[in-house]
Amino acid sequence: MSRLPTAARTGTAFLGMAAFTVSWPGVAFAHGVQGRAETPVPLEVFFYTAAIVVVISFAGLALGWSRPRWDTVGWRPAPAWLSDAVLNRWLIGAARVLVLSAAVFVTAAAGFGSTILNRNIAPVAIFVVWWIGLVPLTLLFGNVWREVNPWATLARWIRAPADRGTYPPRWGLWPAAVLMTVWAWMELVYPTAASPRLLAGLICGYTLLTVAGMVRYGVDVWLDHGEVFAVFTRLLASLSAVEVRTVDGTRRLGFRPPVIGCARLLPQAGQVAFVIALIGAVTFDGLSGTSLWKARDVAATERVISLGVDDFGAGIVVASIGLLVMIALATVAFESASWAADRVGGLGGQMSVGRVAQTFVHSLIPIAAGYHIAHYFTLFVFQSQDLLRLASDPFGTGADLFGTTGSKIDFNLVSPNAIWVVQLAAIVGAHVLGLALAHDRALQLAPHSRRAVASQYPMLALMVLLTVSGLWFLSEGMTQAV
Repeated sequence: MSRLPTAARTGTAFLGMAAFTVSWPGVAFAHGVQGRAETPVPLEVFFYTAAIVVVISFAGLALGWSRPRWDTVGWRPAPAWLSDAVLNRWLIGAARVLVLSAAVFVTAAAGFGSTILNRNIAPVAIFVVWWIGLVPLTLLFGNVWREVNPWATLARWIRAPADRGTYPPRWGLWPAAVLMTVWAWMELVYPTAASPRLLAGLICGYTLLTVAGMVRYGVDVWLDHGEVFAVFTRLLASLSAVEVRTVDGTRRLGFRPPVIGCARLLPQAGQVAFVIALIGAVTFDGLSGTSLWKARDVAATERVISLGVDDFGAGIVVASIGLLVMIALATVAFESASWAADRVGGLGGQMSVGRVAQTFVHSLIPIAAGYHIAHYFTLFVFQSQDLLRLASDPFGTGADLFGTTGSKIDFNLVSPNAIWVVQLAAIVGAHVLGLALAHDRALQLAPHSRRAVASQYPMLALMVLLTVSGLWFLSEGMTQAV
């Protein structure tokens, strides 16, 4: 296994410094929790400090990292007994049946249980435990979701092949990118997306679409390109230290240094759109909690209503535009930074803007993960506790199967100070890792290290912009809370 370069260790030290720096506040607010930040210094100080940490990290990379280190990713197989135990076909088969059964149960609860949100297990199970929980599960244990994917289990049961060889290469990840944008719209824009009956219909519809895709193109092919959550976890799994590889025709469990698996991702059509959709969606979620957005949202909604649209529809129109504009701005910012990096550094012989963006898109994956953690950490920690209450009465019929219907959410489980540290460390750390990945890729492409460093100034500007804006959205969420 290759050793990490001095610059990478320096970057780790900077992350530690950043975590220490942002651990000052005594009371903080996090996504999904009522409260107001009361910090011993103005919040703007944290913005400046975070930006300085990113800039210092860039300087450390420029001075101490002069040749590519992550183009060849070290991977070491796990002991045979561990690999055989984890990848045992009976164990995986049982896990697949368990996950499929859980999916059927949640769908049944959504379709036939109470229509009152806090009395039906489906909304919490889907939006909190599953959607948010996929991130820590994947970062810690690798691409587990691909192994137990319930739609793949259904497709295999009806004998869908692994690959029919009919998937058009030019499509790349575009099916998943489109579906990710639709999922973000449902989650963040549509006001009644958590309605149990609507969730049941969406699950059934997505099941038909996904199984049809697997039958038409092959199970493995659709998992790689069309099943939006499998594509999501595959990209996140590139940050994990756990990876399964095929060695001499046999699947083997193994380990590698975390994060650097991103460097092995191959450019694909639609990959930039998919990752940008992740970042843009979470950014819009943060923006929608700010006073800036709320003031303009009200004014824009009133204008749409004046055109004859009802209140419900007007709110959807304005929020939809906000989401799409945020994704478009993120796309333009990244494509522009990539184009400037190529022109300044002479990367790849004047590649097209799209090709340069594909070359560097892997550097956005830590940022997508960091944003997800920062914005949804408290929502997961606190609201997932409600699963204990709902498990006793999943359909909202008044049952008390396990005697836990009186269970309450403990909002003191994680201190405000710890929440603040997690949020800021996730934002700052993600951008430092993004810089490191982009820097290493530039060293592979540039004619010499000085041109590689010069090419990364646009990326540095982008990372500083994203860091400060991300923290500003979080801080606005604090000050707008009651």
